[in-house]
Amino acid sequence: MNVLITSAVTPLAQALGKYLSGDHQVRLTDLVDVDVEGDFVKCGLGHEGETEDLVDGMDAIVHVGELPESLRSDEAEVDFQTRLTYNILFAAREKKVPHVIYISSLRLFETCDENWNVTETWAPRPTPEANVMSRYLGEFTCRKFARENSIRVTCLRVGDVGGNGTDALAIDDAVQVIEKAL
Repeated sequence: MNVLITSAVTPLAQALGKYLSGDHQVRLTDLVDVDVEGDFVKCGLGHEGETEDLVDGMDAIVHVGELPESLRSDEAEVDFQTRLTYNILFAAREKKVPHVIYISSLRLFETCDENWNVTETWAPRPTPEANVMSRYLGEFTCRKFARENSIRVTCLRVGDVGGNGTDALAIDDAVQVIEKAL
């Protein structure tokens, strides 16, 4: 399987790329240059054809969807999760990529009482914080493509990957979840 992984600068994307490269052809991409093992393509994820070239021939895309630290701002977060996610999905549909996995965040539920049993059927309750709200908007973008039956999209809401808090998720566990979704 040919798999494209976005946000190559992140530890999650690098760990996923390394893990999947044993059985799959993996390409990593990011908005900035990143020194990684294997196939890497720097791409701004624009709509001028560069994104279509990037996804051409892929069987799946894992959109980790994290901006490089040097590019982060509230406006950039919203733009990345909406417009650039749209560009990836549009290109995937045009190039007939059968499956996109969007990595979202459990932070969409941080306003819920910690004693509540939140399941996959619950509607998110995002805060107005840009990096939380932008993930929510990214999910809406994915939902648009999925509902049009134009592409299969799997949305994975994960905890703080590699973090230390109560909502932490080990990178190895996140990699296994993504592999199973593939």
